[in-house]
Amino acid sequence: MGSSSVFDSDVLVVGGGPAGCSAGILTARQGCRVNILEKNPQGHHKVCGDLLGPRALYLLQALQIGWPGSECHGLPIQGIHVYDDKRLKSAARFQSAGEEHAWGMTLRRDHLDGFLLERAEEAGCTVFHGVRFKGIVERDVRGIVCVAETRQGDRFFRARMLLGADGVHSATARAAGLYQRNAKSRILAVRGYFRNVAGLRDAVELYFLPHLLPGYAWVIPLGEDLANIGLGLRADACMQGGVHLARELERFVKEHPHLSRRVQEAQSVGRPQASAIGTYGQRIRRAAPHVLLMGDAGGFADPLSGEGIFGAIQSARMAAGVVKEAFAQDNFTEGFLAGYEERCKKPFDGAYRYAAFLAGLPVRDGPWKPVVRWGLNQVEKNCLVDSQYARMVAGFFTGMMARKRIWSTRWFRRTLLG
Repeated sequence: MGSSSVFDSDVLVVGGGPAGCSAGILTARQGCRVNILEKNPQGHHKVCGDLLGPRALYLLQALQIGWPGSECHGLPIQGIHVYDDKRLKSAARFQSAGEEHAWGMTLRRDHLDGFLLERAEEAGCTVFHGVRFKGIVERDVRGIVCVAETRQGDRFFRARMLLGADGVHSATARAAGLYQRNAKSRILAVRGYFRNVAGLRDAVELYFLPHLLPGYAWVIPLGEDLANIGLGLRADACMQGGVHLARELERFVKEHPHLSRRVQEAQSVGRPQASAIGTYGQRIRRAAPHVLLMGDAGGFADPLSGEGIFGAIQSARMAAGVVKEAFAQDNFTEGFLAGYEERCKKPFDGAYRYAAFLAGLPVRDGPWKPVVRWGLNQVEKNCLVDSQYARMVAGFFTGMMARKRIWSTRWFRRTLLG
């Protein structure tokens, strides 16, 4: 391996999604030479709900990249409609008419990723498309050398820091000895696009179906008649129940009493696609010598909703801060980089610890399971008759409202007594 065959940089980022691009932009601004490896060709469309909630929108604006930009024409979202297996149970609107800013927006993931990749290149990053990270071939105090696969053969990349943002099945995590397989901290999801769906509004539709707990189905509008329809379920529940998600999606679209009437004239756009989501866990290792994990690779998606854009960008911000300190002190040891995990606890532990607990309740067997089911029914009933309560529940789900408030006396009294 001659020196001429190696692509040198200060920071090597694996993955060109929101986490990888955000980290690339931030570290490039710090003066680092950054290479980004993206295994997919330009324009690839990753499986996603295509929803940007308030936390993600705030972080995109905080990146100071000209968000949203003329090429990111998203659909404003102002609320959530919640259904059970039969009918509408509640509707929560987050903004009153006339307010300037929407609660959220929907945007196809390929448009979002394309926008972020362009901003990364403008910040000074070099982006390699169609380059698949394979592994680490050398690692010492000077840095790390990695090998990646291209159509023209293997290429080698040398850097002081390696940032893994390559998804839940992260090759970076495997190469660094950080990969962990835990069905309790993964969500399996499938989604399809459907055109000519009737009755779409400026609201996300969530469907909580008894056989999919602790998961849910969704209808997310992308335009007047185009919708992202999908469902997700925690991996351990999926395996325990023998759930085939693609079949469940087909069944949901055809048989749900409310949705089936609205898709009678709809056409499927392409084939449904499936993916896995890496959710937050306190015991996940995210740091090794010269290596940090971000986004789904580090398990930063919301355990309750599966939303991952916020966790991707927030973890990239944390990683960029640690990278800056590592270069300043010339210290890339695991002990020093472990500060990244401590830094991530503040923005993630409070919200995601409760989210993981709530998501796991319907899975647990034993005498408490009927109590949990009864509690969920109480929540549904209260949402139906109390719009403020429905807004609070929607806030818990989306992360707009602090989830620790679920332990308040007022919440329990309102839930249990109605």
